[in-house]
Amino acid sequence: MTAPPHGFRLRAPWYVCERGGFDRFDPRADAPALQKYDAPDFVRRLVADPRASLAFDPVEDVYAYPVAVPAGQTGRGRLRFATHTMAVTPLRKLYQPAHQRFYAVVVELFCDRPGLPRPGAAADGAQLRMVLRRQERTVPDAGRAAVRRLAKRLTTDLLAARGLRPGHLADRDLPNLLWADDAYRARFEAEHADLLAGLAPPVVQSWTTGPKGPHWVPTGTAGPDGRPEPEQELTMWRLPRPGGECDRAATRSLWFGLVPTLSGEHDDEGRPKLDDQHVYEIHCVARRPPEPGHEHCPPQESWSAATEPFSLAAFYDPEGTKNRRVSITMPDLRALAARAGRPTGPGGVAVTSPPGSQLPVTGEIPKPGSGQAGGTDFRICTFALELFTIVAFFLFSLFLPIVVLAFQLWWLLALRFCLPPDAVALGALQAYFNAPGHDLETLLTGPGADNPGPDGLDRLLGRPGATAAAAATAEFRPTAAGADPAAQAAAADLVAALDPTTAVVAAPPPVESSPPDPLCGGDR
Repeated sequence: MTAPPHGFRLRAPWYVCERGGFDRFDPRADAPALQKYDAPDFVRRLVADPRASLAFDPVEDVYAYPVAVPAGQTGRGRLRFATHTMAVTPLRKLYQPAHQRFYAVVVELFCDRPGLPRPGAAADGAQLRMVLRRQERTVPDAGRAAVRRLAKRLTTDLLAARGLRPGHLADRDLPNLLWADDAYRARFEAEHADLLAGLAPPVVQSWTTGPKGPHWVPTGTAGPDGRPEPEQELTMWRLPRPGGECDRAATRSLWFGLVPTLSGEHDDEGRPKLDDQHVYEIHCVARRPPEPGHEHCPPQESWSAATEPFSLAAFYDPEGTKNRRVSITMPDLRALAARAGRPTGPGGVAVTSPPGSQLPVTGEIPKPGSGQAGGTDFRICTFALELFTIVAFFLFSLFLPIVVLAFQLWWLLALRFCLPPDAVALGALQAYFNAPGHDLETLLTGPGADNPGPDGLDRLLGRPGATAAAAATAEFRPTAAGADPAAQAAAADLVAALDPTTAVVAAPPPVESSPPDPLCGGDR
């Protein structure tokens, strides 16, 4: 009688264990490893050397949520206009490909036998897949007040180290906030046991592709036939033996899969499969097909522990969008003027207006009810592509300062800068506001040869009259007659926020270490 085939044990890859100073028997090796990259060709890098990945940043690569900061607590310079600050938690956050970030999960296969030997040729028939699951935590209306008290206390702790006090918390941040702060759980369970007792644990859900259509269901939910609903599985591939390694390294069995950080899939009610409001985890499964003659038997399955939990960044996450630069050169009006003197070419943007869908333009803003769609035949107008770009950028430039002034969103100005800077205007304004008794009001009305006037600040703000409009707001208006240090400081901070020379030069992201394989230099 032959012994039944053994199962597998799935562990973190050997180089993760080497970096952490533990072996495959340590509980820290239970979870498959998430690896980070910053280029679309990351699979080529991974296959060439699975150790070569980027290190996770302890500030950028974690879940954070915005908290309103009371006025007067933010600081000087650009910080004055930041009405919110980010409360950072320990929960991992993964970004989208649009943020120039890509991720893989890597796992190492061992035989499920004493000593966890490497499988060698025994892994040749193995099939590995992975599943993405999410944590669903709901906050019932009855418990919302208790959750808000807990969340406020957690946020207070996170910001206290920075000398800040939190303002209002958004309801959408409550579920993930409580789940994310594992570092505080032990203390909070002792100090707030009565409040925590009323919170239900998160429910682990699987993305199923059953007869009801795709949707999230609690893992293990039975379908109409009584069996668990089928869970969507993602492909994993075995990593080839790296070149230059010793023969013993060939006995390793490393597998990788691509971590989905965005998806076009929706559930049967139209909700997106992935969002930035849930916590996710990945499980890997190894299957051994049945032996010949036993094809009627199910394959032998071996499941890994979950990866570290993670959240997903929204498309417009500022920490993600700053990683990708988009460069656009505006059309050269001189070249367009020269091109206009030659016959029209075959290119351009052809816009076809069907009958009854043509909107007449008279040159004046029409009064309500005065216009009417018309046209009795198809009408085709072809425009040079450059015209759309010119008009769109003109409208953007026209309305940006209007939005800033209308809604008092001064921090928007810190998100734009122009090069080369107007060094003359910046220098004159900085010198003026550094002198006592000067603010926006005196810039508009004050005498003196050292007063540069509002024109330079108007140019920096992007709109004539912007200085006068800003001076009339509470942020910059003096609260008493005569010199007002607060109004002077606000004006100086505004000029500092408009200075493009303070922009940070991007540094290459840190990389993980590449430890040598102990199989090629002696076992542990």
